[in-house]
Amino acid sequence: MKLGAANVKATVNVYDEITKKPGSPQALKALNCCVEAYKYAILSFEMVSSELVEDPQTANYDVAVIGPEIANCEKELIDAKVKNPRLLDRNQFMKYYIEMGYEITSTLELENPNDY
Repeated sequence: MKLGAANVKATVNVYDEITKKPGSPQALKALNCCVEAYKYAILSFEMVSSELVEDPQTANYDVAVIGPEIANCEKELIDAKVKNPRLLDRNQFMKYYIEMGYEITSTLELENPNDY
């Protein structure tokens, strides 16, 4: 989870760097949407790290909700016709981290189910 958070922070830096370059208002809107999605992902990954032992079910949920945020980011980029291989690669890496996090938290959840 910490590796995921570190990757997300690096991705936010890439987005911040690109938003400083001239571009269309639509592209800037899409890039800012992605920055917000990635900031949300940072918080989620950091929360997951602290929840893993105490509450794997909540950790699992917190990883799962990152996916739609990144999907929305990708949609915004496509709609704004932002074609940047670096961003596409970063989004793909993010999907891998989400999948890994989900699998890890699912396994922990099955091994240590909470009694509610």
